[in-house]
Amino acid sequence: MAGLLKPVASLNGMPCSGHGIPVPTAVHTQEPCKKPPTKLPIVVKNLTCFWPPTPLTPINAINPQRATVLVNGFPIMIAGDTFTPHISVTTNIVNYVCPCGPNTCIIPTPFPCSELTIEDRGGTGHPRTVVPTSTTTLAFKVPVARLLDPLGVGAPGASLPCSSVVAYGSPTVLAS
Repeated sequence: MAGLLKPVASLNGMPCSGHGIPVPTAVHTQEPCKKPPTKLPIVVKNLTCFWPPTPLTPINAINPQRATVLVNGFPIMIAGDTFTPHISVTTNIVNYVCPCGPNTCIIPTPFPCSELTIEDRGGTGHPRTVVPTSTTTLAFKVPVARLLDPLGVGAPGASLPCSSVVAYGSPTVLAS
């Protein structure tokens, strides 16, 4: 039985779906004075941080044969295509507990979410690699990506952190 037909994804500069919820007033953690903040996993930070839709610009070498399979004039996305890192635009608060004379003070300090997230590589963003859900539509013996295919988490066997999906597919070319 053929799978659900969905629009084929192409390398056309369109963004991913983005993920997370921006809550800049959220308290990330409370830390002793001058200690680097404890980092949390992206699945936790999705509740208070937002990674906006960002263009799917490839960073891995594109096979020159790719030009032989075009969708509406653009090369297709296939399994393993890796894109520029996904960086959060949100901040969260780290409350530092510091000595203030005979007392202690809480010093709220904003930090970029990409510096508070384990998978975001110290503030440079997390990787995005397309994980096609098609098992029957192939190009170069590799599955072709389609609209709503994950860019990491959510795909069977995927270990990448991104919760975004491919947000654009061809209006005229479908794949199962």
